[in-house]
Amino acid sequence: MHRTRREFLVDAGAVATLSTAGGSALAAPRKAKLEPWRYGNGSYAPDTQLMFRGNPAHTFYGTGPIPDAPRMHWRFRTAQIKNRIRGKPTTWAGMGWTGTASKLGNYVYVGSVGGYVYCFEAFSGRLVWAHRGGGMFKGSLCIYDNKVYIGNTDNLLRCLDAATGRRIWAIDTGKDLDSSPCVVDGRLYIAGENGYARAVDAQTGKQIWRTFLGGIGPGTLLGSNGSETSPAVADGAYYAATYDGDLFCIETKNGKVRWKTRTHDDTDSSPVVAGQFVYAAAEERASYLFCFERETGREVWRYAGNTKGYWSTPAVVGNRIWIGGDDKQLHCVDAMTGTSVWTFQTGGVVWCSPCVLDGKVIFGSVDGHLYILDAASGHEIWRQRLDGRVISSPCIVGGYLWIGTATGWFYCFGP
Repeated sequence: MHRTRREFLVDAGAVATLSTAGGSALAAPRKAKLEPWRYGNGSYAPDTQLMFRGNPAHTFYGTGPIPDAPRMHWRFRTAQIKNRIRGKPTTWAGMGWTGTASKLGNYVYVGSVGGYVYCFEAFSGRLVWAHRGGGMFKGSLCIYDNKVYIGNTDNLLRCLDAATGRRIWAIDTGKDLDSSPCVVDGRLYIAGENGYARAVDAQTGKQIWRTFLGGIGPGTLLGSNGSETSPAVADGAYYAATYDGDLFCIETKNGKVRWKTRTHDDTDSSPVVAGQFVYAAAEERASYLFCFERETGREVWRYAGNTKGYWSTPAVVGNRIWIGGDDKQLHCVDAMTGTSVWTFQTGGVVWCSPCVLDGKVIFGSVDGHLYILDAASGHEIWRQRLDGRVISSPCIVGGYLWIGTATGWFYCFGP
């Protein structure tokens, strides 16, 4: 359930001890041994996952080969935040929505609603450093020039040193930041619950432009305002949607609006740009997966196979789309026509954004399972019970995957 920053932080209690599955507590922070940056002027690369959905268009889902039956290599118990919501004791832990990890060199980085950004040795699970925020790190981080960028419910957009976790700069945006940032040509792009899309200099944090998108109002749930989507950026255009059910296309050079079209309800699912189209999905009052023309915003088709709403961001590969629904199903849709190809039933809603590679679909469900399906047929290949709801998405590099649950556990699976 969405909450305001003020509600999250009321009577904030003790943060749990940070420990590995073996029980060893966090020692003095260490320094990650990073190679010089080699990925150019953005937060994306062909051989690793540096941001939510892999690239600014949201169309890169990792690298394989994906084993048919991955085994668990390690897990780590992350911290918790204990507070009171309307007088009721509440515990917050684990990886939130979207909450996807990123990998740089031999290290994996992830933010937690327990209030920390973590840096781990990717294959051993040994904790290198943990940076504590003033609230929850609910969204995904991105990595650029050996720096980590991430938003928080304390309203701050942070830039951290990826080697040490030391804060380099921060921007107070005025409201929660569920949106996940990306860097293109040295500019960092993000949206926020204050209703603004913005571009800043990734090195200094200096604002380049800020454009009001709206979505500010009473809302049906506290904290569910503005723009919670993670912007998609491609070919000089920035795409983001709002609580009001509007999808915007903005000029990246100056923040001017090119066009605005309707999704008709709160749209937290992030846009995906593929070819000449942009895809978006809305919540329960307009429960459709939409295809729009990129240049004009004209609606091409809408898929109505789910009546419960979408929080999952679609994966688009070739002429197929895969997306999780609040109807407890994973949907495979024809990208050209918007017709159903197949559906797969799980035991819980699917907020996780599926990853598609090696002919397989990898995703988690609120039923606590991590699934691998055959991408073409929807046939189940493997499932693994994890300790808690899975609402974030996996980071997949070289056939290894890192994913967290809402109870606080962060896992590494692989060959």
